[in-house]
This record gives sequence, C-alpha cells and structure tokens, in this order.
Amino acid sequence: MPQDVREQPGHADSRDCVLTVLTPTIGRAGLDALIASIEAQTLGASKIFHILLWDDMREPKARPLAAYDGPRRLSLVLGAGFGRNGQAPGSPLRAVGLMAASTPWVTFADDDVVWAPGHAASLLSAAHGLNWASCLRRIVAPGGDEIGVDRFESVGDDPTRRVAYEMCDGNTMLFRRELGVAAAPLYRETMHYDDDRRLYAFLKANGGPRGRSGQASIRQVCPARLESFFRANCTREP
Repeated sequence: MPQDVREQPGHADSRDCVLTVLTPTIGRAGLDALIASIEAQTLGASKIFHILLWDDMREPKARPLAAYDGPRRLSLVLGAGFGRNGQAPGSPLRAVGLMAASTPWVTFADDDVVWAPGHAASLLSAAHGLNWASCLRRIVAPGGDEIGVDRFESVGDDPTRRVAYEMCDGNTMLFRRELGVAAAPLYRETMHYDDDRRLYAFLKANGGPRGRSGQASIRQVCPARLESFFRANCTREP
C-alpha cells in the first residue's frame, strides 16, 4: 500500500490548509523575514501553505533552495528566463502559482514584504461571506525608515484615495482560488509592469463586493526608484 505523503519527513503538504501564499523570488535577504512572519501568524502556520516560485535568477547570498522548504512550504522551480516577461518580472511565475494553489483562499507576498501577526486572520475575516478582500500596507524606505501608510495603491475605488487611478497592490489582496485560476492568464500574457492593476480590475469586475480589513497589516520595502513617489503620497500614522 502506498505510504501517505504526510508520513514522509520533509514532504510539503497543503491538505488542511486554508490559505496559499505565492512568492516569486530570487532569494533576497527579505525572504527569511517573510517566512518568519508567516510562521508567526495567529491563524496558525499549519493553516497556511507557502509556494516559492523560482527561475534561474538568484541573489548571490541566497541559500540553497532546499533550505527554504518545510512541511507547509514548497519551492517550484521553472526554467531559465521563465520569470521574465518583458517589463513584467515574476508575472509568469505568479501565473503558475495561481494554477498550482489548492486551498480555498490565495494571496501574494513578495520577498520584500513582512506580515503583522494578525494579517492572515484579519484578511480572512474581512473576506467572510465574500470572494475577496484587501488590507492597507506600510511602506518602508530601502534605508529602513518607515515612510508611512499607503492609502492610494492599497485602497482601490475608495473615495478617499490620494491618486486619480484605482489600484490595490497585489500583496494586499486575498481572493478565492477559483478567481485566481481565472486570472492566471492575465499574469502569463502581460508584457507590462501592470499585473497588480490587472488583478484588481479582474476582481472588481468578477469578484463582487470587496471586503476591507482597514488594517495596515503588511510592511513592504519600496523600490529605490519609487521612494520619492511614496514619500509624497504615504500618510504618517501610528
């Protein structure tokens, strides 16, 4: 009789999990901090399955892939160049992750993001009875100082947004797996730096009302080239 994989040491298993986290990564130093924050969730690490998505790109100081694996964490490795699609780095990897997820809920977490302990629980609560939800995010400068709370690219169509366009950053949204599967082609085919906008527009058109946690429950380091933009638009909040 075949052995149950749950009895095999080191084998990643998503059964009994409620949420899949997708992280396209090159092994930046922030990946370890993200993993630690996911393992510290009040929801319970056993309820969260984490898929790391790689191609051939690596940070020089990245650890061996096996070092990142665990009972609720799996590395999927795609071929050389797979993650680069024009000006949309990581988007093809995200498409694969959306198709691979098997839990009821899915979210993204880039390797420059850290979750507050109650992040997963608060987003799932906000999505109760709905198909998707979003949170706010705190933006940190590359140098480490906190810039403020993003109330412009994490608020979608909220009338208080501080920019003319609508957007929720991909790291702030949680959605039902079926919607993620349907959105996967948007990630696979885009050649532009717009996959967050595509997912938000898709969920708004097809997901029904959006739940809002109202909490700035993730911290994200902004790219150096966008630091002045975030400093101009973020709000200073406790």
